[in-house]
Amino acid sequence: MEEDIEILTQILAENLEAQHHWTELQLIESLQSPRYEFFDKEALRDPLTLFQTHFLLFHCLYKLRERWRVQQKYELFIHTLNIERQPWHSGVSALAENDPLAEYYLDLNQLSTTSEADVESMLDDFWHRMGHSSSKAGNDMPAAEAWQLMEVEPPATRSFIKKQYRKLVHKYHPDKGGSVAKMQKVQKAYHRVIEVITEEIE
Repeated sequence: MEEDIEILTQILAENLEAQHHWTELQLIESLQSPRYEFFDKEALRDPLTLFQTHFLLFHCLYKLRERWRVQQKYELFIHTLNIERQPWHSGVSALAENDPLAEYYLDLNQLSTTSEADVESMLDDFWHRMGHSSSKAGNDMPAAEAWQLMEVEPPATRSFIKKQYRKLVHKYHPDKGGSVAKMQKVQKAYHRVIEVITEEIE
């Protein structure tokens, strides 16, 4: 594992030296390419494998950031939609203190101890919070339009709608050639369908 981590960290350094800005998906696709073949083509096939791929990538990104800070070479901004090599500046050392995300991703125990059930629980919690915030804002989308946008015929279970939503997010995500406007419509449709299902149960 240590050897793989060092290889991945070196590959990431090479990619970020060549191009200063990437998204997480672009880096994963680069690492799946024939040039590297570090991740296989099934690296995003299910929630657990996706989590493991994401965690390993971010572990190495945070290791690289630490290395560049020690060398006073570059600063590295790390976010799923924006992984960016930035110029080094003297105030960076203060940023290294109290970074919970860095602590999480640099702890390899998180990778080995997180199970499929843990990942599903994290995803369910995320979808629940997303739905809760949407219901507060209100949703005037007609139910028929929402079902159509979700590409589902009613009736359907909540768990099926969640799976379908994840599928549509992957399909229409801007990084996959979709658009922000389409993603917003799909999100609104998802929340509306969940509201309809909840009302029917109650």
